[in-house]
Amino acid sequence: MGRIIGVIGLVVFVGCGDDGGITDGDGGEPCAIDADCDDGVFCNGAERCVAEGEDTRACTPGDAPPCAGECDEESDECPGGCLDGDRDRDGVDSIACGGTDCDDSDPNRFPGNAEVCDTNAHDEDCDLETVGFDLDGDGFVGDRCCNEDGGERFCGMDCDDLRGSAYPGAPDICNGADDDCDGDVDEEATLTFYYDADGDGFGLADDPELEEAKRPIQACERPDGYALIPGDCNDESAFAQPGGTERCAPAGVDEDCDGNVDEFGPGTESPAVDLVTYYRDADRDGWGDTDDVRVSCAPPGGYVLFPGDCRDDLAGVNPDRSFAVEPACPSGIVSGDVAEIVEARICSGRWQCVRESAGCSGILTNPAYQPVWDLNCDGEVRSSGQACADGGTEESCYFEDVGEALISNPRTSCGFGSFAYLPPIACSWDGSACVTDGDGPGGRPCR
Repeated sequence: MGRIIGVIGLVVFVGCGDDGGITDGDGGEPCAIDADCDDGVFCNGAERCVAEGEDTRACTPGDAPPCAGECDEESDECPGGCLDGDRDRDGVDSIACGGTDCDDSDPNRFPGNAEVCDTNAHDEDCDLETVGFDLDGDGFVGDRCCNEDGGERFCGMDCDDLRGSAYPGAPDICNGADDDCDGDVDEEATLTFYYDADGDGFGLADDPELEEAKRPIQACERPDGYALIPGDCNDESAFAQPGGTERCAPAGVDEDCDGNVDEFGPGTESPAVDLVTYYRDADRDGWGDTDDVRVSCAPPGGYVLFPGDCRDDLAGVNPDRSFAVEPACPSGIVSGDVAEIVEARICSGRWQCVRESAGCSGILTNPAYQPVWDLNCDGEVRSSGQACADGGTEESCYFEDVGEALISNPRTSCGFGSFAYLPPIACSWDGSACVTDGDGPGGRPCR
């Protein structure tokens, strides 16, 4: 580099290897890099900053260029050639001697040498702008890698050369780090959070129709009452969310947010998992036939939740009935276009199903219209003693099937009572009636 000293325009020629009265004013002075020792004079050689101990560095004088004749301070060269153009034996002649070596006193500095990252700003390849390797491959060298010349410092720009996502101009994301190397952390980076009233982890997607308080917000950390994932179709129910499990209960809720409610059956992508079994209730007494079932969420028409009706053609027969005071008969019969009421009557000492209009003259002989005594479908035929079939005066009696007739016998035993949600309870005969041996909620009478 050309340097001007003394009077402007004055060309100074000095003998080769002679300082010519130009002294090194920085010799022995403390320094950090070579540039701290440079006195601006070419012909007295390049001063160096060398280590004197573990923690100290000092300037040392340089060697004058090996000019064969005079040294030209203005042009920084030896006009008459050099006695030795490569004094540092790095294989490249110095610039003063017509070569390209920018520092012929430093064998580790010459064009084409591998540039390394160093904190003392040493230029290995005579190119101040190459300061080291790009370790993370993002196109930027680390900012700790520097070169310096004449007080001008050249450094890399990567604030984190071990992280490929950090470099000048990189997008700044929410990660607690300086991604764009501007010295600030997460100053522009944001995440979108969505209003989540039911706390199921899914928020309301952005919609111009939403009230302002429920619109999405931008932040780096999730605020309370917000979720990172949008798409909740029902933010009032924690059961409803995209990808949720469809269920029958609670009824009418689209748990998986697919636009369908309580869906099931062939072809359904996400059927309800808690389908209910319902039973055919032809006589509409609230109890169904266990041989005719449907599985669904809501009960189909004509089906009920409770099974066990042993005569689904007789509304007076079902598991909820109690003592057989009198037998059950079909409620009516249709003859041609005429519908007649059917009732139970005692005819000649026996219970019969008869046409109401004809009385005992209209006894029905069809097997489907015979009296039914097992009113509660428990397989037993018993009564509390009132209206015994034979009109007897016995205080308590029960009915015993003898062929086609039902006759009364003195009662000596009882059936069982039961509770709706507990095991059956024992009953005992106290001489006049069946009594319960225990108490409980939802109990049914002893039989």
